[in-house]
Amino acid sequence: MEQFNLQFANHSKLEQLKLFILEHGTYIELKKGEQFSIQGKMNCRGAYIENGLLRYTRVDERGNIHIVGYTFSEEFAGSLCTLIEPNQPSLVTIEAVCDSKIYYLPYSKLEDFFATNAETVQIKCALVEQSYSLMYHRLLDMYCKTTEELYLDLLNRCPDIQEYITLKEIASFLQVTPETVSRIRRKLKK
Repeated sequence: MEQFNLQFANHSKLEQLKLFILEHGTYIELKKGEQFSIQGKMNCRGAYIENGLLRYTRVDERGNIHIVGYTFSEEFAGSLCTLIEPNQPSLVTIEAVCDSKIYYLPYSKLEDFFATNAETVQIKCALVEQSYSLMYHRLLDMYCKTTEELYLDLLNRCPDIQEYITLKEIASFLQVTPETVSRIRRKLKK
């Protein structure tokens, strides 16, 4: 989780994608709790977050809600699976954790942009590669880092995240109990 999504958003080729979305996208302000995408429903759009914080959740077969990711200011939001396979329903719900300002585009417009020329095809490749890299690093971190290290990584990436999300949500994201996060917090305060 080191640098969380930052390496993804700051890839040099993705600057053109950001500029395209800012120029051609629709600007909206999501209020806290407002959903951008709903698990199981078609979501045919991706976004660039100008300012804010979005949470990715997934409901499992037993009806339990799991926090599976966050996207921060100056990063891209959406479902890579839906971008790759447009007729698939969203695998996650994406909602605003706080009031957020975003620009979004339908995936069809993004596909038209990617099909423009060889350079824009490379931008799509960079987007997919960076998404894979982010997911792979997060997977390795979940196996190789302690819960305390994962918690510190999250705080380093977004120092004020505790102002926006509950202890229970942090625990869900880290796949531990709230008591475990409380113990880590107490230890770090010493």
